[in-house]
Amino acid sequence: MKYIIKIILLSIFGIISNIAIAGWVISEVSYDKFGNKQFQTTFIQNNMIRFETESSVAIINLKTGNITLLFGMYKLYWQGSIEEFKAGTLEVFEQKLENIVATASPEEKEVAIELIAEMRRQIHVSKNDTVVYNLNLDIIKTDIKEEIAGFKAFKYDVLIEDSLVESIWITDSINPYSDVNLESMISFTNELKSSTTSNNIDGSSEYLNLIKKGLAVKSQEKNPNGGYYTTVVSGVINTNINNEIFHYPPNYRKAQLAEIMLIRDENIDNYRLEQEFHNAKENSLYD
Repeated sequence: MKYIIKIILLSIFGIISNIAIAGWVISEVSYDKFGNKQFQTTFIQNNMIRFETESSVAIINLKTGNITLLFGMYKLYWQGSIEEFKAGTLEVFEQKLENIVATASPEEKEVAIELIAEMRRQIHVSKNDTVVYNLNLDIIKTDIKEEIAGFKAFKYDVLIEDSLVESIWITDSINPYSDVNLESMISFTNELKSSTTSNNIDGSSEYLNLIKKGLAVKSQEKNPNGGYYTTVVSGVINTNINNEIFHYPPNYRKAQLAEIMLIRDENIDNYRLEQEFHNAKENSLYD
């Protein structure tokens, strides 16, 4: 009898162990009203997260606070802290702005100086500041229920000052982020974005409480260019992930962040920076 009990206990512990190390693979597609699409796959396991798109990979280690950026086309990688990432991003941004305004008017040069100063201010915000803030959001659960990627999900409307800014479909059937520090994850992903906005609902406490319910399988966000920017989960797999996927390949060369960003921008982002600069000129902050 003792032997049988021992076998049963070992079996239970084996199941628990497998559950503890099992990871999640989430596939999703985003598109706008013009039909432009972007695909992303997210790998989650043991507080390690890998965001993979068609052009780049970002790996977040929530245990160490490090970010690893991979660029397969050039076999390059960069690794460092969020502070190093922000400082490197500022360095590149400053250089690119200098190039843009080299022949600009004195007024445009003043705008560039103020824009850089604002970025520096954001970089030197105290590390003790909370990464989750309140926006006085209203999140309303609707009666709309859909089946998305095989999961039943309810639609939630997110409003700021009675204005609809986003709709999110949440399923409580699964919760891939249950063992992940969501506050840290959101902080990291927000820092990786090229710019910030006062209506960044991703970092709000209300949004955090919403996504803790399970998994967001669909979202529709108002697009400044018109229509909506829609993201839909196309597949979810619960499986053990090889830990090597959370590390840079051994044949990749370590590069400075400036080198990686400048190479990337030469191909896809030159116009976007110019657009950001000219948008800043219209921002009331600089009136």
